[in-house]
Amino acid sequence: MSQPETILITGATGSIGSALVKQYSMSDQPNHLILLGRNQNKLASLADEYQHQKTEISCHSIDMRDSNAVQSLIGSIDRQTPIDLIICNAGVSSNIGENGEAESWDAICQVIDVNLMGLLASLNPLLSRMQQRKRGQIAIVSSLAAYRGMPITPAYCASKAAVKAYGEALRGWLSADGIKVNVICPGFVESNMSAQFPGDKPLMISANKAARIIIKGLNRNKACISFPFPLNTGMWLLSILPYGVADWFMRLFSYGAKR
Repeated sequence: MSQPETILITGATGSIGSALVKQYSMSDQPNHLILLGRNQNKLASLADEYQHQKTEISCHSIDMRDSNAVQSLIGSIDRQTPIDLIICNAGVSSNIGENGEAESWDAICQVIDVNLMGLLASLNPLLSRMQQRKRGQIAIVSSLAAYRGMPITPAYCASKAAVKAYGEALRGWLSADGIKVNVICPGFVESNMSAQFPGDKPLMISANKAARIIIKGLNRNKACISFPFPLNTGMWLLSILPYGVADWFMRLFSYGAKR
């Protein structure tokens, strides 16, 4: 199946982002990868490693919390090189303290600003332009945590539930314009973020495996690309169980179970 030629990836220096760059650079079809991230040195390393005759890589260092700058940059990129696929992958997390202390306000704001507002800012300049072109694809990286809030990471779960709902709404709205929208809900993937998660990490997979699953799902235009099985099924079941049962189960993965 043919793949998009111009692909923009936010959070490109993260674990999943870097793995997506690697996988797309291995395509037999020529493509242009546009990478956004905060770490200029990591962006340069990705370009040095994966740019070759069939893959052109452009890098832009930006803080996703600066919504105005994000909108200006992505709008400018799209005017110069129309984007076929945007993968909104930038994300951060936070968690409650070891003794059940609340997340700090600064941590909450950072999670919401990057995971939600940064994603909205990334897409806002593109929606009307993709509608005019009658083509394009939008991939939104949410999380299995969007199905049922985990007591250990309240702000993160809230942000991922919001972007999941936003992606589902976009898919229904934009399908008539020929625009594909896909929501990606990973479980635990080997990364710095997962390493900092203080609870159990069941069925964790490598970033390269996650990237292959994501690309396969995008090529098939799956509405929701959730993995790994059976964790995705388990989280979905938790979302429909009675609250008392689901609350008890989720406490097993939180500091609250120790108190």
